[in-house]
Amino acid sequence: MNDLLEFVLAKHGSAQPWEGAPSVSAKVRVHGVFWPFKGQPDLLGDVTVTADLARQRISITPFGPGRTLHFDAVRDLVTITDGAGTVVDSLSEPRRSMADYQGDTQWSPTQMGYFISYATWTYLAEPLLFTLPGVQTREIDPWDEDGETWRRLEVTFPDSIHSHSTVQTYYFDSETGLQRRMDYDVEVNGWAEVAHYTSEHKDFQGLTAPTRRRVLLRDKDNNAIHSFAAILLDLHDLRPAN
Repeated sequence: MNDLLEFVLAKHGSAQPWEGAPSVSAKVRVHGVFWPFKGQPDLLGDVTVTADLARQRISITPFGPGRTLHFDAVRDLVTITDGAGTVVDSLSEPRRSMADYQGDTQWSPTQMGYFISYATWTYLAEPLLFTLPGVQTREIDPWDEDGETWRRLEVTFPDSIHSHSTVQTYYFDSETGLQRRMDYDVEVNGWAEVAHYTSEHKDFQGLTAPTRRRVLLRDKDNNAIHSFAAILLDLHDLRPAN
C-alpha cells in the first residue's frame, strides 16, 4: 500500500457500526440532462440503494414506477423486477451489448441500469474500493487547481470490477485527504472524457463520504469544462444495511 492510499484511508475514518458491515444502504438523488438525452427520462430520481461490499452487487429502487433494478457483476446480469419480485426485463453481459456505442447512442432501460449500477457501487465503495483484490494503485504527479494542491492516485481496476474505465485518476486534498475529483473515460458512452467532482463531505456514523457529485467533461489539457454538468448525484443518507 502506498503512502497516499494509507493517508486517504486514515482520513476517511472507520468506526462501529461500519467495521465488518457486509453492505450499505443509501438514499441518493440522481438527476441531470444526461438521462433524458440517453432516452430514459423517467427511470431515476430519488432512489434507495443497497450495495453489497463483499462483491459487486447492488439494487436501486424505484427504477421506474413500482420497479427495482438489480446488478450482479459475478453473474454479469442486470434485472428489473416489479413489486412482486417478478423479473420484467433482463440483460446478460450488458457491457458487451454496448460495445462501440457513441455518446449520442440511446440506451435501453437495462443498459441505463447497468451504467448507474456499476457507477454507484464504485462510488459507495470508495476509498475501500482501492484495497480490493486485483486493484492496483500508484501516486502520480500532484495537480494544482483553484489555488490548492491535490495529490493524485492512479487506480487500475481488474476485469472483475465493472467501472467506467480500467484506469482512473483520483484527486485528494493534500491536507484533509478528502476526495475532490476523479477522472475517467466512459467506455460505454463513446469514451467520453470526464472530470467528476466530489464535495460537501459529511460524517456518517464515523465514515466520511461526499454528498455532492457533479460530472463534467474535460478538455485536452485535463481541465474540467465547468459550464455544464450532465449528471448530478446528491447523497442524503448512508448507513450499514440490515
